[in-house]
Amino acid sequence: MKVRFRPEAELELTEARDWYAACAPGLGREFLRALDTCLEGVLLYPQAHPLVHGEVRRALFRQFPYSLTFRIETDGILVISCRHYRQKPISRA
Repeated sequence: MKVRFRPEAELELTEARDWYAACAPGLGREFLRALDTCLEGVLLYPQAHPLVHGEVRRALFRQFPYSLTFRIETDGILVISCRHYRQKPISRA
């Protein structure tokens, strides 16, 4: 199963990584590791993540206050957004 990202999601991930990288050495890499762990869970058990709107699901990062919203598609997973869940409410995708 493959993972695709909307351009907006890629931008949100890049901004978050850059922000953490500016906070402390190595923290940007830790953020990317947390993303990888989150994506592994999504790929292994996509339907285990709760629906938040229509067919859109949400997966939480374990070590950072971020969540991925995604949709299961026939050819894989489409990541719609990566948001700080204490700052940006989930919008309708």
